Parts: sequence; structure tokens; C-alpha cells
Amino acid sequence: MLSIKKHLFFLFIITLIISCNNTPKPIADNRQNDYALYDADGGFHRLSSYNNSKAIVLFVQGNGCPIVRNALTDFHAIVNDFSEKGFTFFMLNSNIQDSKETVKKEASEFNFKVPVLLDKYQLIAEELDITITAEAIILHPTTREILYRGPINNRLDYEAQKTKPTETHLRDALSTIVKKRTPVSQQEVTRGCKVTRLSELEKDKKLTYTKDIAPILAKNCVQCHRDDGIAPWSMKDYQTVAGWSAMIKEVLLSRRMPPTKLDPTIGEFSNVNILPDSNRRKIINWIDAGLDPGIGKDTLTSIAQKDTIEWQGGTPDKIVSIKEETIPASELIPYRVQELALDLEMDLWLKGIEIKTDNKKVVHHVVVTSTSTPKSNPILNRESRQWLDDLLGVSGDGQNDITFYPNNSGKLLKKGDKIIVQIHYTPSGKIEKDKTKIGLYYHDSIPSKEHYVITPFDTKIEILPHAQNHKEIVYDSIKKNIKLYSIFPHMHYRGSSISTYVMYPNGIKKILLSVPDYNFNWQQNYILKEPLDIPAGSKLIVEGVYDNTYQNPINPDPTSSVSYGRQSYDEMLCAFFSYTITE
Repeated sequence: MLSIKKHLFFLFIITLIISCNNTPKPIADNRQNDYALYDADGGFHRLSSYNNSKAIVLFVQGNGCPIVRNALTDFHAIVNDFSEKGFTFFMLNSNIQDSKETVKKEASEFNFKVPVLLDKYQLIAEELDITITAEAIILHPTTREILYRGPINNRLDYEAQKTKPTETHLRDALSTIVKKRTPVSQQEVTRGCKVTRLSELEKDKKLTYTKDIAPILAKNCVQCHRDDGIAPWSMKDYQTVAGWSAMIKEVLLSRRMPPTKLDPTIGEFSNVNILPDSNRRKIINWIDAGLDPGIGKDTLTSIAQKDTIEWQGGTPDKIVSIKEETIPASELIPYRVQELALDLEMDLWLKGIEIKTDNKKVVHHVVVTSTSTPKSNPILNRESRQWLDDLLGVSGDGQNDITFYPNNSGKLLKKGDKIIVQIHYTPSGKIEKDKTKIGLYYHDSIPSKEHYVITPFDTKIEILPHAQNHKEIVYDSIKKNIKLYSIFPHMHYRGSSISTYVMYPNGIKKILLSVPDYNFNWQQNYILKEPLDIPAGSKLIVEGVYDNTYQNPINPDPTSSVSYGRQSYDEMLCAFFSYTITE
């Protein structure tokens, strides 16, 4: 009996030791060479998110390449054998002739087992010098330096093949890494299909700052990178841009900038400023080619560094200001909430609202609601909820946002109502002050329609420590026909991707918006370019994915369980849908 107790005790100790050894730990990663791409299914992959792998393996794919197709059996066998040993696998398509749609078709027809990263404008092909398909490239998980490149094996050649390989180059390299040794970097020339390089096609085209680069920066960057913008430095002229050029290249390759995080291939929105990959490539190539200043006028020197118009919508009918807030130099700051009196002596219809942030350097986003919330929701079988179904306006990314409700619609403010202002601040490195103002614009008469917001909202979130792909879904079923105008998706620090859908009464599910690289620090309201008619009986669905690991760089504490809460260190899943009733 004593022997059994000793045996159980030692078994417990061994289990405890193994458990401690398997507990995830922070991984040192300077996040350089942190390449980021979308995949053919709309997913998003930043390679530092996989720095807990033993290595990251890329297999260069190209549609129609017979050697790639023939090599898939060997590649998939390696994926099966080494994924469970801690390796992460992707395919990489850098062909200029292949599209997202044709890659998806190829993946379906040949049953690809791993995501295909899309590099049509060859941002990564330039960095890794990719010239041929069917090549395998092993990257170090934290430095992203090449550990091995070459063929999978020697089974295939041009118009020839063996039944079995006699050399297993990729498998050998991965086995060497498992043994914590360095593999031979390249063992043999890869047989595959040549990749047409844009750099060869463009070698006679010379990019200059004044002609090619400054106009791109003026359109896509200066709205934040100016003296009163949320960015930490101002794009004032060539010299400043040249000085920051190494950092510019880094954040373009990692897609940390510009901060628009949605999938540009899904939906059309009137207020989204997308930097096309073609222009991303131009900036990087200009930097790599030596920062040619060009001749002529510097566009950036003529752009105002501060707002020249006080109110975008003209002078408001009513202006209210928050009491001055003091923001510390550094720390996690809970939401600041203030209730502001409007001194309404009668009911009024709100036509629009403008949020004028006083200090864009520290104002992350502002949400404005009213104290008047209808008890019953006109299109749902539930009561309306404050903060969620009574949104008046929102400002994101430190911008002065103005909302005029569309199609002569409005929101009713009742006598005695107040507005509630919720502000999320982010420290700038020094003590700051803010006194944000709210401008209200009223209708002269009763509008033809009332403007509403509904917000499917999840209060049952429970995320375990170190959970990487925790999924949550929430929806509202509508009982009247509506016209949808905008969508504002919202999660907190652990949120990694969010999508919204409409499920029609016939069961057809349509995606409305996808933000596969969700970042709490960069949120916005997305205004549909064309309003969408949605029939009664439909569902508005919100799907969120959370990353509670050390691979999420803005995670406050991966060791903690996370549940629903209003503060940013808690979690949320919701989307604000603005609409009018069409019946």
C-alpha cells in the first residue's frame, strides 16, 4: 500500500513538472522581417503570430505548375508528420497572373491542406528573392531569417519523375531542427516553374519622391501623420520621410500601417482609405532604390499640419464640452465616462453629430449615446439596451468624425435628455490634457424616418488562458424590413478577427464586412457605399475570434481567463448596425 502511494506521489510530481514545462512563456521577438499577407480564403497571417513554432515553412505555389501539383503528395505528407512536432506550414503564391479566385479554385481542385498566402505584388518575393515555384523555404520563427531553401526532395524533374525520392531534403532539414541543430541551408537547385518578377518588368521605371511617392503619402498617411494627428510624427517633407524610411518599410511589410484592417475584397465602404498593394510596393521599391527625391514641388510641404476648419458640418446648433481630462504618461487607462446636459426644453430631432477631439494624440475613440433609451426595440423581440441600441455617434482613430443621418432621417432627443460620452485614451509618453467637444445639429421639422442602431451583443464570453483561436458568435433576428447604412464592429485587446453577416430568410448567408487583422487600437465605423435592403426574418450575425496568447502583442495578460466586461482588459463582441425601417 505504501509503495502504491509513493508511486502515485512521484507520478503527480512528474505530471506537475511536465505541466510547468508545457506552460507557454513569452518569446523574445523584435518583430523585424515580420511579413504579413492575406490568404486565399480571406484569412490574415503575420508571421510573428507563429513565433512559438519550431520554424515556419513556405512552399512556393503557382497555379497550373505541373511540378507543384505533382509534389503536393510529398508536401502534404511532410505537413502531416511535422505539424504535430511544432512546425507551421503555408503555401506562398507570388505569381502576377494568379488571382484570389483562381488560387481558391486550384486549392479546392487539388485539395490543399494549408493556407495559400497571396503575394501578387511580390512584396515578400522581393524580400526572399523568390524566382521559382515548388521551392521550400524554412524561416526562423523569431528572426524570419532563411534556415533552408531548396526542393522538397529529388523525386521530380522536368518531364521526368521517380517512384520514390532518394534524397529528402526538406524532411531532413526539419528533422535536423527538431534535434536543435542547424540544417544545411541549400542542398540542390529546385525544379519548378519560373516566377515572373515585377522587378524585371519594372527595371526601366525610376520612382521619385515628388512624382510617385509624395502623392501616395498625402492621400493615405498625412491625415494622421501631421502635427495635430494621432500619429507620433509628422510627414512634413522629403527629409522627414527619408529619415523615417526604414521604419516605413518595416510597417508596410508587416501591414501594421496604414491601420485600415479590413479585407479590401469584401464589401464597399465610402469612408475607407485603402493603400493598394501596388502603391505599397512603390513605396518599398523607392526606399530600396535609394530614396530618389526627384524634381519639382514637394506635395507634403503644402498640406496643413492642423485643422483649418473648426466644424466640418458648419456651426452646430448646440455645442457641449466634456470636463477636462488628464491622461497619464503611461499605463492602461480605463474608459472615462461623462454625462453632459443639453438643457432641452422640448423634444428635438437630431440631424447629425460631430465629435471634435481636442487632443488627437491620446484620444483613441469616442462613443456618444443618450440617456433616453426606448424600452422596446421596433425590429427585435427584446428591449433596447443603453450604450448598445442608442448610439448617436462614434469617432475612431483620433479623427474628428461627423455623422449626418441619411435620407432625411433623425434621432429623437426628448426634453431633459442628456448625452453620455465614453472616451478611450491611450498614453503618449507624457502627461496630456483633453477637452473633447460634441456638436449637435437639429432638424427644423420632424424627419421622414427615424434612424436606429441595433447591436448584437455577447455577454457570455469566457476565454481560457493561452487560448489562441477562441470563437464567439452572436446575432439578432429582425422582424421588419430595414435599410442598413453602416457597421461598427467592436472587441477588446484579445480580439484578432471579426466579421459580420446577414442570414436571409431563405438560408443564404452573405458576408458584409471582414476585419481579419482586427486591432483594438484601430477601430472605425464602416459606412456602406450603397445602403443594403434586408428583409424581415433575417439575422444580423457577428463572428469574433480571440487570441489570448503571448503571440498577441497587445494582450494584457495571457495567463488570465477573460470574460465579458466593459473595460478594455475584459472582452466584448458586438457590432453596431445603423438602419431605418422601410415598411
